[in-house]
Amino acid sequence: MGMDGTIRTRFLKPETPYFLSHSVGLMPRGAAATLNKQVLDPWRMQGQSWDEWLAILDRFRTALGSFLNADPALICPQANVSSALTKILFSLPQPDRRNVILLSEQDFPTIGFVALQAERLGWQLRYVPREADLTDEEVWLDAMGDDVGIVLVTHAYSNSAMLAPVVSITQFAAARGIVSVVDIAQSAGTIPIDLALWQADFVIGTSVKYLCGGPGAAFLWVSPQIVETCTPLDVGWFSHEDSFEFDLKQFRYAPDARRFWGGTPSVLPYAMAAHAVETLTAIGIDAIHRQNQQRLGRLIDGLDPALIRSEPREGRRGSHLLYAPHDMEAAAARLEEAGIRHDRRDGALRLSVHLYITDQDREAARDALAG
Repeated sequence: MGMDGTIRTRFLKPETPYFLSHSVGLMPRGAAATLNKQVLDPWRMQGQSWDEWLAILDRFRTALGSFLNADPALICPQANVSSALTKILFSLPQPDRRNVILLSEQDFPTIGFVALQAERLGWQLRYVPREADLTDEEVWLDAMGDDVGIVLVTHAYSNSAMLAPVVSITQFAAARGIVSVVDIAQSAGTIPIDLALWQADFVIGTSVKYLCGGPGAAFLWVSPQIVETCTPLDVGWFSHEDSFEFDLKQFRYAPDARRFWGGTPSVLPYAMAAHAVETLTAIGIDAIHRQNQQRLGRLIDGLDPALIRSEPREGRRGSHLLYAPHDMEAAAARLEEAGIRHDRRDGALRLSVHLYITDQDREAARDALAG
C-alpha cells in the first residue's frame, strides 16, 4: 500500500483540504477507542485505576523515546511547553558571570514570556534579531559570547519556517559550557530528530501539532550529563525518588527526568498521544519527511517567489509556508471557498503540509493562493 493509502486508513481526514497541522494535527484512527479502553473503561469498571493509568504514561515515554532515539527515563510528561521551560529555567544554578539567555525575536511568545520570568533570578535576555538568517550557524555562533549561559533554540520557527542548525549550535554550546534548550514543537512528527546525535541539555515539545496527539501531552527531555545537577522548584510527590514513601519531611529528587514531574499527573491526553506516536512510527518519519518536503516544495514552486515570506530552501525549512499575495483578502476568500483550512501570521497566509496532504490538496491550495 502506498503512502496515500496508508494515510487514508490511519487518520480521520476532513472532507476538505487541511493545512493547519502547525496548529493541531489530525486525529489518528483508533484514538477514541484507545482512550476508552485504557482510561475510561478501567475507571468505569473498577473506579481507582492507577496501575492502568500509570502504564499509559510509561507507554507514552517509551513510544516517544523510540521515535526520538532517546532513553524514556530521560523524558518527563508536561502539561505544555511553557510549563516545561519554566521548570527547566528554575531548576538551574543561579547565574554567575555567564548571566545572558540568548533567544531569537522569532521565538513563539510563550518561550519569550517564560524567559522574561528568569530575569528575577538574575538572568538577562539577549535576542538574535528578527531579520537574521536563523538557518545560518554563524549567526548563532557569533551571538554566543562569553557572557551567554543559556541558549534557547527553536528547531523550526512557527512563522518563518526557518530550520535552526541545532547540531552546530548544541555542539558549540557544549564546548563552551552553555546550557542549550531546544524547542521541537514545530518539528517533531514531520522532521527526523535523533536526540542521541544532538548534544542538547534539554529538549521540549508537544504532541498537539505534527505529532497528532491532541492538546495536553507535552514533554521535556533532559540530558544524562545534566539531570542530576537540576533542582526544580515546582515539585510534587511524582518528583520524589520514591513517590510512595510518604515521609512529609524528607524529599529526594528522582534520579531521572521524573524530578521535573510535579504532583498527581494528567493521564487522559497521554493515551491518545502515545497512540499517535505509535501511528507515526509505523508509517516512518523518513517517509513522512520525504513526502512532506516534496509536496511543500511543489506548492512553493507554483507560487511567486517574491511573495513568499517563509524559508523556501529545502533542508533549511520546516513544513509550512507563509505567503503574502497582493490581494490578501481575495486569496483568503478563495481558500475559504475551496474549504482549505489555514490561518494568518505576520501579514501572510500560513499553510502547513503534513502526511495526509495529497497532491490534489496541494494543487487546490496553489490555485487558490495564485488566483
